[in-house]
Amino acid sequence: MYQALYRKYRPRFFKDVAGQEHITSVLAKEVAEHTFGHAYIFTGSRGIGKTTCAKILAKAVNCPNEHDGEPCGECAVCRGIDDGSLLDVTEMDAASNRNIDDIRDLRAEANFTPAVAKYRVYIIDEAHMLTKEAANALLKIMEEPPEHVIFILATTEVYKLPATILSRCMRFDFKRMQPQVIAERVKFVCKMEHIEIDDGAAQLIGEIADGGMRDALSLLDICRADEHITVETVSRCAGLAGREYLFELADCVAKRDTHAVLETVERLYQSSADVARLCDEMINHFRSLMIVSCSKDAASILKVLPKEMERLKEQAKSISQTDIFYCISVLQEATAKMAKSASKRLEFELAMVKLCSPELSQSSEALLARIEKLENEIAVLKARCAVQAGDTAAYAAAKTAAEEQKNAAETPKPDETASGNIKMSPASEGAGESAAVKPFAEWNAVLDILNSRDKMLFVLLSGSKAYESGNRILIDSANDTFIPYMQKSQDANERIKAAIAEACGKRYGIGPYKKAEKKSENDPLAQLEQRARLSGIELL
Repeated sequence: MYQALYRKYRPRFFKDVAGQEHITSVLAKEVAEHTFGHAYIFTGSRGIGKTTCAKILAKAVNCPNEHDGEPCGECAVCRGIDDGSLLDVTEMDAASNRNIDDIRDLRAEANFTPAVAKYRVYIIDEAHMLTKEAANALLKIMEEPPEHVIFILATTEVYKLPATILSRCMRFDFKRMQPQVIAERVKFVCKMEHIEIDDGAAQLIGEIADGGMRDALSLLDICRADEHITVETVSRCAGLAGREYLFELADCVAKRDTHAVLETVERLYQSSADVARLCDEMINHFRSLMIVSCSKDAASILKVLPKEMERLKEQAKSISQTDIFYCISVLQEATAKMAKSASKRLEFELAMVKLCSPELSQSSEALLARIEKLENEIAVLKARCAVQAGDTAAYAAAKTAAEEQKNAAETPKPDETASGNIKMSPASEGAGESAAVKPFAEWNAVLDILNSRDKMLFVLLSGSKAYESGNRILIDSANDTFIPYMQKSQDANERIKAAIAEACGKRYGIGPYKKAEKKSENDPLAQLEQRARLSGIELL
């Protein structure tokens, strides 16, 4: 029977684990010096070696021929762990064995001495899926474990584990692998399997895999149907090609063409397109446009072909950042409603009509988009008035003002560093008048976590700062669209709170940090009206 490449080439020694040398070197040294602990937590994203390292560690502590912390791989114990026949090493899936009864059975079994090996090793995968009662039951035996028992907990969401369990374990954070590291491993596997692959194709697989070796080898398994794997082969198998309809829909939104967008949706629906999937693809497409408009090096974030990158850059010029965030907000709301709606198609069509007609929405994003449109129209009218009056200088000034206004709308404002004291912001007053505001030291760690899990929030928070005030973290972002977006997306708030909890081990509330500034005498709409009247534009 054919064995998948990611299983066939799963590392069996610490030295073979790619991209996690900061962890494997420590584990090997602990085994060599017999200073290993009784409980470990391996955390990180999927497919980067957590379970693999857990199995290697189980072999190393039990191998009678261990050398420099590495198992021999040839003895009965090593072979038994590799093929799953050794009963002293148990791999348990907490997603399906998550109840208190499962943990009670584990505790009863753990009291018995191992039959063959030196230690009983319990590898609990997806440990964050354990129920509260099961986690408390596991805590008891982890508190005072038998001398012959070792626990290894693997999880992708470590912040969901109780702090009482975290404090009793040695924690190792696995990193996403760099595309170059994955590409080298892919080329090694191709060499062993006698598969021809171009360097560019291997690099593209490494970028698409998003830091996971298992995803990379699974994609290679699909691509190997071709005798010679090229960049075109990888793009076709990964679904990177043939997404013209996304650009077509986005163009309709940019032109505010409601008729064209509904016709396109109808055509795609008649072609058996899944509207829920189409909505997700549109969210990702606008995310790509957001990254292109915000980042100086979008190619390092987006995993797209060079031709598609050029198209994204061209399309991003016709849609402002305000409109992009409005589109993402509306589509995310539509996705949430689809789960409860009797007609997913209707929800998607309503969302696309809203994108073409922001006046139909009362959200803050829609209001920002409408104000920006009015400002651009006023700038154009001023230029036309200047031309009609024959005032060339006034026309040039109006044209320059219009260009500056557009650039200001599409470019995040520079960060203004407060000199001297930091004053309490309105958002932090809820923490108590006596709460001190101080810089949040772990903010860079929070940004690293978001960079690996949520590129959209990372781009929004690029260049941001954070301050601690009591039980709240106040976020100072230079991007004007950050606060309106956070007000609409409760899910984004929870992801930031989770990243903060993972970085510092404590749960905080979040809020905006506002620097002390003088109150404006007029509100934005009044100022807009005043500029229009000064320009000689008649308002109704």
